[in-house]
Amino acid sequence: MKMTRRAGIVIAALIASVFLSGNLWAQEKPTTEKVRIAIATSSMAFLVPFVAKDRGLYTKYGSEVELIQMRPNISVAALLSGEIEYIELIGSAIRSAARGMPMRAISTGIKSPFFSIVAQNKYKSVKDLKGAVIGITSIGGTNHVSTRITLRQFGIGDEKVMYDAFKVGRADAVVLAPPFSVQLKREGFPILANTAQYVTIPFSGLGTTLDRIKNNRAQIKRVLKAEIEALRFIQSNAAGTTDVIRKRFNMDEKLARESYDVVVEAFSRDGRVPLDGVDILLQIEKDQKLIPNTVTPQMVVDSSLIDEALKEMGGR
Repeated sequence: MKMTRRAGIVIAALIASVFLSGNLWAQEKPTTEKVRIAIATSSMAFLVPFVAKDRGLYTKYGSEVELIQMRPNISVAALLSGEIEYIELIGSAIRSAARGMPMRAISTGIKSPFFSIVAQNKYKSVKDLKGAVIGITSIGGTNHVSTRITLRQFGIGDEKVMYDAFKVGRADAVVLAPPFSVQLKREGFPILANTAQYVTIPFSGLGTTLDRIKNNRAQIKRVLKAEIEALRFIQSNAAGTTDVIRKRFNMDEKLARESYDVVVEAFSRDGRVPLDGVDILLQIEKDQKLIPNTVTPQMVVDSSLIDEALKEMGGR
């Protein structure tokens, strides 16, 4: 009888131990927070969030991220209305903040736009494009701005060029990012210039609202840490990044690697926003009298969060 009672006590103790340890595990199991981030296109411009998502980095830092494709103007409205938490559209964030909207740019993934000016075979240099029709993806966007700045380096002003968005059939040249620029080069079309050689402006990166910056810094830093780690992965792991590119964009291995080689040097090393590049973007807006001359980079960028995230990651 004593043995039975003793055995019962032992079994009860074991059950209690398992139950308690299970409860402790459940309490300590990390939870993820749903986060919605807007991107403009499924393109190499958004390789940082694609790597962060596909390699499980957002989840690692506690975010269950949904990447939602939206046009830039719609994404800004969605951000301000609270339908999404972030936009991966730093140019839109900067321009909107400069116009007085309650948002700030907080990081950048790409410090130089990696567009290529690809021309018909009769054109041998950028200077030959005076008076030509150049196809770009959108008027007023980073593609357009980068093209204008690059052409100015060759003495070609806006009055000497016709920009023709999305009408490639009529164009003498087009301004494209990989893989499309790489594909055209394969087909024998000459690349006359790469904008990254002439332009240093933030090309992609996060923006969010002033309210979120004030009230949810912990969430922002979780997202930033995932994207900082994605940047490090892109620059240190060519094979792994090529694999993400291949799967995301349905490319063959060779095209994916060629595309990676074209863009890798354009990526930031730490996610910090280059204020001199922001000043270039603001000056373009000022020249067109779209924003007041008093707007400075510090008024549209909040650098404190990326600095805090980097410090918490070991100051690297």
